[in-house]
Amino acid sequence: MPQGRKKVPFSGKAKKQQMKLKKKSRNEASDDDSDSEHSKVLKINRQPTNSNDKNRFNLQFFKESTEELKQRKIEACKTIEFLPLSDQEISDDYFPPHLDMPKRPEWDYNMSKEQLDMREHEYFTQYIEQIKTLGKISYFELNLETWRQLWRVLEMSDILLILVDIRYSVLMFPPYLYNYITNDLKKEVILVINKVDIAPPALVLAWREYFSEHYPQLRIVHFTSYPVENLQETLNRQTTLNRHKRKGKLRMVSEGAQSLLKECQEIVLDDVDLSSWQEKINEEINLDDDCDANRKDNIIIEKNDTSFVKHDKYANGTLTIGCIGYPNVGKSAFMNAVIGNKVVSVSRTPGHTKHFQTIFLTENVRFCDCPGLVFPSTVPKQLQILMGSFPISQVREPYTVVKYLAQRIDLPKILKIQHQQNDDAWSAMDICDSWAAKRHYMTARTEKFDTYRAANSLLRMALEGKICIFMYPPGWTLDRAKWENHSDIEKIKRVQGNKHGIKTAQESDFSSSENSEYDEKSQSKHNDEDDTDEDTNEESAKLSTVKNKFDVLASYP
Repeated sequence: MPQGRKKVPFSGKAKKQQMKLKKKSRNEASDDDSDSEHSKVLKINRQPTNSNDKNRFNLQFFKESTEELKQRKIEACKTIEFLPLSDQEISDDYFPPHLDMPKRPEWDYNMSKEQLDMREHEYFTQYIEQIKTLGKISYFELNLETWRQLWRVLEMSDILLILVDIRYSVLMFPPYLYNYITNDLKKEVILVINKVDIAPPALVLAWREYFSEHYPQLRIVHFTSYPVENLQETLNRQTTLNRHKRKGKLRMVSEGAQSLLKECQEIVLDDVDLSSWQEKINEEINLDDDCDANRKDNIIIEKNDTSFVKHDKYANGTLTIGCIGYPNVGKSAFMNAVIGNKVVSVSRTPGHTKHFQTIFLTENVRFCDCPGLVFPSTVPKQLQILMGSFPISQVREPYTVVKYLAQRIDLPKILKIQHQQNDDAWSAMDICDSWAAKRHYMTARTEKFDTYRAANSLLRMALEGKICIFMYPPGWTLDRAKWENHSDIEKIKRVQGNKHGIKTAQESDFSSSENSEYDEKSQSKHNDEDDTDEDTNEESAKLSTVKNKFDVLASYP
């Protein structure tokens, strides 16, 4: 017999009253002053467990106040005013001079591990309290464990790669991070402008010129993990919907890898022998497109702790290259493309890479992959969501993000939607309603348009590049013709892999035909497949051919 008091019947009426009290308490809590609510921390993907190990590396951000959400919903109902191209030009103004990143506090060898841990906790707590006094700071990482990952990668690396997405490059390059690496740590930095295949070549050149002018010592490499030539030929017919669907097996991106090797060789000179890296690239170039038999799976992967270790430059003749950047910037895909094997799991969910790891490309070249980290800035939260810095599944108010998109591109025309009231003026809510009508997104009971699901769908499409917006450097409007006729245009196209006249995402129109309609359920399935083994994919393919749902049981051995 179970111990304790005897069970008491709980009627439906009592249950209803209990739910009313819970709702009342939630409403009362939401009416508290915004300062106290804003001080709460939102922990992403927290697991219900008594142990802290599973939640140790979870993303953590300041929680938005209920009043702020209400104001943003009101803003989403207002008519959208399209921004001219000149107003879309930005610089590094979102990183004010008084803003800085947390750095590992000073220590000495006489301190125990517990003392060092306590000092880091005290320092980080003081840093957070100081950040709160600076005014409106956007989403940034509040988890000390994630910052420790960055500190360790910065300390152990000989060369640091800062990866940025070409769409938001200047927003993903904190000047204080560059200054800390070059001035304090005295290390070399290579800027990797990633995903150049989805941008016009002229824009890639314009951003390269911007970074060269503002950071003269910065080395710059253009890169794409998915060259256009490696994409399915259906790109012309279905435009950008299947843009990242590769054909064949994963291969090293030799053009980008060669550029990266060249920059590293100029830095290390004769201190490290990089001939084995060059041989690996040459083997990849000479490998037939349909042949993968000679590939050697000799990649060594190691995981490390985050404690401080004194840096020994080019220790044992080994070059250590650290990869850092924001979530969803493509670090893991970059690692896989440079190495030529799937050594790092890829996902569009921020915080997917939990722990940094070192991966040996050759015997004396190793990469260190750092988890994606959101640095302190004043970037608008709507833009941070589009950048992939905040999980879309956790967005409480997505409508102003849709408005941010619609102010910069003609969403109704791109989506080919009709206004539900036959009006010429559009609001973010109108766009979501019309997209819900087109996609048949309806609520379960009331059969009303599911605007939240529609907005969520649009945000995911923007994150994947199916709906593309770009940030433009200062002077782009005036100098656009100069960049479009630049002599290096063909070089950028070679990096993009666009050798056969295939249209890029920017050159194509978005299509929403019945045969190529997008649904977040299918996309969710696609995301899951990125993190599964080939055997799982083959098994899923078998199940997809079974028409009778009861025959699924028979398909298992």
